[in-house]
Amino acid sequence: MFALVAKLRQSQGLKHSALTIFSYGFASGFSAIAIILISRLLGPVDFADFSVAFSLCLILNRLNDFGFSTVIQKFVGGEFRHHKINAYLSLILKYRLAISVIITTLGLVFSNQIAAYLQISSPILIPLTFIFSLPVTYFESIQVTLQSLAKFKLAAYNYLIPSFLKFLMAMTVFLLQVKSPSLILSIYLLSSLPSLIVAEWLKPNWIKYQLDQQFIKEKAKILTLLQHSAFALVATGIIENMDILFAKHYLTAYEAGLLAGAGRIAMLLYVVAYSLASVLNPRVTAYKNRQDFDSFIRKAWSITVLAVFGFFLSLPFAPLLIHWTIGPQYAAGNEILIVLMASGFLTIATVPFIATFYAFKSNSYFSMAAAIQLAIILFGNFYFVPDLGLAASVYTRLISRVALLLFTWWMLWVNYRREFRE
Repeated sequence: MFALVAKLRQSQGLKHSALTIFSYGFASGFSAIAIILISRLLGPVDFADFSVAFSLCLILNRLNDFGFSTVIQKFVGGEFRHHKINAYLSLILKYRLAISVIITTLGLVFSNQIAAYLQISSPILIPLTFIFSLPVTYFESIQVTLQSLAKFKLAAYNYLIPSFLKFLMAMTVFLLQVKSPSLILSIYLLSSLPSLIVAEWLKPNWIKYQLDQQFIKEKAKILTLLQHSAFALVATGIIENMDILFAKHYLTAYEAGLLAGAGRIAMLLYVVAYSLASVLNPRVTAYKNRQDFDSFIRKAWSITVLAVFGFFLSLPFAPLLIHWTIGPQYAAGNEILIVLMASGFLTIATVPFIATFYAFKSNSYFSMAAAIQLAIILFGNFYFVPDLGLAASVYTRLISRVALLLFTWWMLWVNYRREFRE
């Protein structure tokens, strides 16, 4: 085990991953404390409303992104010519603005119907989510851009600002006992706005948005990749957040609150996976020969071993995590948390293998992987959650993660043989 860790330390990509994970972990610590305070303040029932709105925000982020983050990682991450990077970023911003206007308008028009379907006691949460999710979306976009340009330190430090603001907000409302889900949600989402401004201010000076230009060649490449990445990213947003929406619709508010509380603890594992992917994905785009791939895949297997070890090491601490974080009123969610932790560690194990597809010529993996997971999530939640409850919800997610890992291994084998003519 020590030799394995020593080997990983020699990798420059893993050093960048360590910086990003440390920053994201530190930020997640502030966010986790904020969520702990909010969950304790609101209780399972009101916290379910807050979590449903926040999960809807995360789905909206994927819809507004529409796969453009994948485009940035693949094209900007492997590009060194400034005029080409400007062309990609200008087109992406123009498309994103148009998509955001459409989605936000539709959300405001149908907000009452959405609130009724999700059985939210405070319908104002829906329009607030559609409006205030926009700073979160564009903050995440500029973060991906900075990471793709290898500005890892700036991206890492900038990620800390929203989490610290969330912590200050949560501490304030907790001390003042302000039990307003709508006010808490609004401030929580708007905490990304200062970091968005900072990132735009400190980004490289040579980045110039030219929204009036067409960039025909770059447009063709973007649209080709979007055929797969758009569906993949939107589907991923649904996969990661739809369970709480189904739980709120089919189950009691208390049960939905248990799932939301356990999910927020397990979310820390997904932060690790996301930060690892944000470094590895653009880095792997530069790999062109078999030696680089073989070396990377060996490191990917090492990360898988560490993920498995981490899961079994964390098992005894699951009840303590619930008791000392979201509180004893969520104690019934212990089994839920264990299953969600298993899903989280599987996601971490899968991330390095997914990164290899940013270098392969074929883009079909992303849409196929998303379709498989989406089918499992929708089928499991539609047919089993109404009768089997929360257990069906979390085991459906676990099955989708196992399916993703197995499918990724198989597609990696197929693409590796095709790429290197084995």
